[in-house]
Amino acid sequence: MFFKDTRANAGAMDMVIGVAIGLIVLAAVFSLAPVIGHKIDSSITVPANSSWNTTENADIPTGVGVWKDNASLLGLVVLVIIIGLAIFYIRNMGGGAA
Repeated sequence: MFFKDTRANAGAMDMVIGVAIGLIVLAAVFSLAPVIGHKIDSSITVPANSSWNTTENADIPTGVGVWKDNASLLGLVVLVIIIGLAIFYIRNMGGGAA
């Protein structure tokens, strides 16, 4: 037998499949969230004299604007998690304790 511990190999494949599924879900979230934010913004009409009207108060953030501001942070968090998983896998390849 070439492999001494088949559980480590199965764990690596589980990790790869989990990361792939996570990236697919992340792509779906990144593509749908701005659309949902726009739908929420346009779902109700705000009276013209209201302080929540964007024509009266231009400093009010929109759903799409909030998503654009925070999307890069979410991408960075996912990148750090993937790097952490890779370091965990490389560390365990040598037979080190978990």
